[in-house]
Amino acid sequence: MTSSAEDIERIFSASRGYNALFLAAGALENACEETPENLTEEGTRMLLACLADPRFENRRTAYFFYERLARILTDTALKLGPDHPVAQLALHGISALCGEASGPRHMAICTACRGLAPRKAALPPAGPCPDPGLRSLAEVLEEAGFPLNTTAHPAGRSLLFHHRSQTLVIKCARPGEDPAGLSAEWHWMRALAPILPAGTHVPTPVGPALMRMTGLPPEAASDTAMAFLTTPAYFTYPNEPTAPMETDQASEVLGTAAFLFGYLASRGILHTAPVPLFHNRVQTDRRDDDGIYLWQKGGRLDRWLASCRFPNFGLSGLRDFEHMETAPELSLSDTYRTMGDQVLSLLLVAGSHFRSREGKAAPSPGRTDHRSLFSQDKLTDMLAAIANGYHKGYTGREQSHFSSRNFRVLAGRMTDEMGEDHHMEEILRARDQQTMEEEAFRDFLMERGYTEEETQRVQKGAADMVLFTGPHLGRFNGKISCPELIEFTATLASITITDGFLAKARNPSP
Repeated sequence: MTSSAEDIERIFSASRGYNALFLAAGALENACEETPENLTEEGTRMLLACLADPRFENRRTAYFFYERLARILTDTALKLGPDHPVAQLALHGISALCGEASGPRHMAICTACRGLAPRKAALPPAGPCPDPGLRSLAEVLEEAGFPLNTTAHPAGRSLLFHHRSQTLVIKCARPGEDPAGLSAEWHWMRALAPILPAGTHVPTPVGPALMRMTGLPPEAASDTAMAFLTTPAYFTYPNEPTAPMETDQASEVLGTAAFLFGYLASRGILHTAPVPLFHNRVQTDRRDDDGIYLWQKGGRLDRWLASCRFPNFGLSGLRDFEHMETAPELSLSDTYRTMGDQVLSLLLVAGSHFRSREGKAAPSPGRTDHRSLFSQDKLTDMLAAIANGYHKGYTGREQSHFSSRNFRVLAGRMTDEMGEDHHMEEILRARDQQTMEEEAFRDFLMERGYTEEETQRVQKGAADMVLFTGPHLGRFNGKISCPELIEFTATLASITITDGFLAKARNPSP
């Protein structure tokens, strides 16, 4: 393989057929891997032109072809460094194509950008779980500066104690749960506070990383816990149905959360669970992927509204730091997927904000229309706040790839699919029923609205069961009904990674 622009131009001549181009791409990939300087500016333009050409999109192997071409550009740019003219030309072109391409070509180009994500972290991981220290509730209250007679308010697995303008949270391990998550949260609270921008709220740990506590009220989930001080705003969500937040404030909350997710991701620290995302919750015990949502596949999104009920961000900022992981702990694929999870979660919560206005009504089995609760203008503003916040947190500047029209078109599609409940069913297969214990099967049905008497009349494993548990985005085991969400997620995650790499040319330590 020679390195001249003329040879590259000849190899990628428009007159050549798909098979020849596919083979040529492999040869060029090998040449650039060995010697990145083989890729000249003229060769870069040839590759970008081929990526911009949609004529091969219908080929069976089109995704792999376009992904290989894009990866040549991103991998070579990574080796040459952000200051190199070829790297800058390649990545500016890649960012533009992320926003312009469609179909498998779009996803292929976006996926190639994952190699530019950080592989180092600004902070070490949480490390092993320590042995719990013995503490009484009175000792923890005293250390926090709370009166010993402060009343506990149960909230899920946590106990909340309110005093003046502060809230003490005693977060207990669930029965049978590995308490490592509690000590990890303690670690990240201490570690993140010094590196986040001024004014960012991070709760303050109280006591050791893990405690075996005495004197807890009987409603405590367990006696293994960690504790921290925060503000009441820590539990104020942008989509709270019992006390709906004003939309302008919710937009600000989403923009701030996006900024913080991006800010930490650029430093190799990723919150891996902004909201729980599943493809099929009903199959979590049978599927190899535990039913977890893999957004790049564009499948149906299970119970999206339920997933958004308690997002791990709110009025005070980010929360549930036990879900933090560092880039060295993740593969490049998982880093990219996690950044996409963050973007998609923010988009879903934006839609759920408008649905929160309907209150806590139970889902109806039939199609229901809630689109009148949505404001196109306000949702458009929210989407802009998310995109600009995430990109600015990661790169230091707002994005310039999406226009107001892009946001408005997506807002329209989100309103159509998230405002009207098209898909309410999930299917519990007979073979999945047969693998469940009898008690677990009855509990499963009761969690989905069956009465105890109704569960007794059901013969386990006799037939597939249709359960009305939505709204879902897409039919069971089908594709997502709003693919624009996936396209936006891939585009924003990819251009953010790419622009962040280029930002190192201006600032080596963003």
